[in-house]
Formats: sequence, C-alpha cells, structure tokens
Amino acid sequence: MAGVRRWLLPLGVLAGIGVAVVYAADPIVGWLNKPVAEVSVEGAFRYLDREQAESLLSEQLGEGFLQMDLAAIKSAVEANPWVERAALSRRWPDQLHVRIYEEEPIARWGQDGFLNRSGQIITVADPSKLASLPLLEGADRDAGQMMERYQDLAQLLRYRGLTIRSLRSDKKNAWQLTLADGVTLVLGRDQVVEKMQRFATVFDQRLSEHWNKVERVDLRYHNGVAVDWKEQQDAEQ
Repeated sequence: MAGVRRWLLPLGVLAGIGVAVVYAADPIVGWLNKPVAEVSVEGAFRYLDREQAESLLSEQLGEGFLQMDLAAIKSAVEANPWVERAALSRRWPDQLHVRIYEEEPIARWGQDGFLNRSGQIITVADPSKLASLPLLEGADRDAGQMMERYQDLAQLLRYRGLTIRSLRSDKKNAWQLTLADGVTLVLGRDQVVEKMQRFATVFDQRLSEHWNKVERVDLRYHNGVAVDWKEQQDAEQ
C-alpha cells in the first residue's frame, strides 16, 4: 500500500529493549515506593480521640507509598465503634490523607452503648461521652422502633419547650417517658402517639401555666389524663 511504511526489528533487538526497560523501571519503582512521610487526618473528633486515630493509622503503615493497602487501612479505621466511615487517598509524593466521619449518637442505649441515626446499637468501651444524651431502654430487637418513636415524641415536645431525659419500654411493651425537668409521663402499651397528642392539647390549654407544680401525668385513659401534683402544691391546697 502506498504511503505506508513498516519498520521491522529483529527479535533480539526487541528483547534487548524490553530488558532495558525492566532494569530502568526497578530504581524508579523503588524511589516511588518510599516510606510514607506524613499522614494527615481530618474529622470533627467530637467522640473519637484524634491521637487514638493517628496511632491506629501508624500501626497500619508497614508498606511503602505504592504498596499501601488502602482497603485494609480503611477497614481497620472503620472497625472503631465511633467511626461511621473513612475515606483514604494517596497524595504525591509520600503522604496519606484520611478523612474520618464519626458516628452521630442520637441517644444512649442501656449502660454501654448508643443508637446512631439508623437506629443501630453501637457498643463503646467508654460511654461517659454520651452522658448528655437521652436514655432509651427496651429490647434490642425494638431499637429501631424506639428510635423512631423517640424522634416523633421529641419533636412534639420540643415545640413546647420540653425535652426528653429517658424513654423506656418494659417487657409488656408499656411506655414511660421522663422529661428533663423530672416530670414523668406514663403512656401505657398502645396508642402512644395519640396519647402524646392528647397530652399536648392538655398542656397547651391547662398545664403549661402550672407546669412547675406537676410531678406526674398518667395518660392511660381514653378520654382524659390524671395529674399528680408535687407535695408543695398539696401543702398549698
């Protein structure tokens, strides 16, 4: 064919070129695969200790820059109960960048755990960091349902300046709620949301102006509520 030129090299020449490329690549690969000189870690670090995360990462860096097993390092970091997920990347020429996304505890669960946004039970060695969160107690199998119920009730109460300290469901599936100000709401076993809506109506119409005198509200009635007053109210009467 006109205009087409073909270059044919003897097999021995090609083999020589291949060997030369291999030998030339060895020192380059060795230079690129030098040890990691710097690890940068980013995250909110509200619950996970930064030094703990850095120590965990340093234990995983046994290989050179190119040979780092990012998947294995990622798995090791995400094994920490405070970590929801981690994103890792190499940065030329010898840096590892790690972004840590912490779990977001919504409520305490039992004595040594918490529920995250998905309603999953996460157990931790040191639950002291969770002390300010509300406490949910019930059967582990019902954790997701309790999380949904807590969020619904918390929103209804928040509009009235009330917050939940604890929410419990016993073996008979009877619900009881304690507010941050110490007032107890007894809800019983069924129609929990409907009973709380009834409470909201009574609170808005009658109880809000006397709320500092209320000790307990029993909502286990179909057409009303029973209010227990604090002792000081009884004394005044």
